[in-house]
Amino acid sequence: MRIFIIFIFLICFVNKMYPQQDYKGQVLNASSKNPIPFVNIGILEKGIGTVSDEEGFFHLPLNNLHIKPTDTLVFSSLGYETKKILVKEADIVYADYPKVELIPTTYNLNEVVVTDKRVLLVPENIGYANLGEEVYGYFKDNIALGGELATKVVVKSGLRRLDKFTFEVVNNPSDSLLIRVNIYNIDRNLRIPLSNLNKSNENIVKTITRGERMVSVDLKPYSIFVENDFIIAIELLKIYGESDLGLILAAVKDFTQEKFNLENNGWTNTIDDGHGSYRRYASQSKWERFTNLNMAYSLESSLIVDEKKYNRYLKQSEKRRLAKKFLSGFAILNGKMIAGVEVFNHRTKQSVFTNKNGRYKIEGKKGDLISYFKKGFVNKQFKIKNRFIFNIQLSKTD
Repeated sequence: MRIFIIFIFLICFVNKMYPQQDYKGQVLNASSKNPIPFVNIGILEKGIGTVSDEEGFFHLPLNNLHIKPTDTLVFSSLGYETKKILVKEADIVYADYPKVELIPTTYNLNEVVVTDKRVLLVPENIGYANLGEEVYGYFKDNIALGGELATKVVVKSGLRRLDKFTFEVVNNPSDSLLIRVNIYNIDRNLRIPLSNLNKSNENIVKTITRGERMVSVDLKPYSIFVENDFIIAIELLKIYGESDLGLILAAVKDFTQEKFNLENNGWTNTIDDGHGSYRRYASQSKWERFTNLNMAYSLESSLIVDEKKYNRYLKQSEKRRLAKKFLSGFAILNGKMIAGVEVFNHRTKQSVFTNKNGRYKIEGKKGDLISYFKKGFVNKQFKIKNRFIFNIQLSKTD
């Protein structure tokens, strides 16, 4: 009986020490009273955080022994003022969702520059591509909602618009994942992500479905412009299905960046020791640089140039078009041509499918790694050397 009484006392003592174990609520627009989706909520720099759902509801457990009553809870979202409160001030109500209101903000328009020079847009690929190397970045079960995986993109100075973002999924066991794309300028002292460059007040969200390999996100509607190096991140917002989180993304083997250089007649490789990748494990947690390698995040951009550089680009573009080479051939099983085989170039990230006669044609150059996929067949690979006609012999899986 004595042991039982002591046990009850300990339970009561622990409950008095940690009464704030389950913080729930709903985040609303202070003006319209409408719910705010995908708000980042967490204990500042403690690795404890979450994201509100589509209706603004959130659930943040506060039973971690490292949480103190004087720690700061932070609510932040695009288009709203950041709200900070102490943990001890959190409105915790059993079986209810207290309202948390955020005040909308307005951004000042950038200064308008008037010039008599004609300016034009030149397409320029920036970022990094996996060329078939076995290098990866992970979203694992230790990453909470609001966790991010980011990479620094090194570019030459000059105003450019970001048009499309593409990344490669190696594995995704979940039914689907909802992610947000964040683009940051860089803290020049700490060399970590600073503030979000997306001033559209619209979240850049994308659903990744199981089996999807190359994921592209259209950035044009958000009118994001950069002038120098920046950091781009993928943030976890929601997991669908019952499978554990295990998203694996392609990375690059070294920190070379292939990009078009208007000053040096075409595509060049540039090396910069400022490359690297960053992560944080939950909303409002601390950024850390965890490698000097890069995630295979590639972007299409439009560089703003004068007419002289634009005309130079057109001439170089035509030369590259005429110099393009293509790999072609057939997919074959026991002497029979196979239709619907996916042919994938790891450098260009282009995919084509064999036609009804089993034939394919895909852009490629010497050194490119080509993969062949079809459900029910063993995956095959071929590295282009001197042959640009290649028939792939397939075999079925057991």
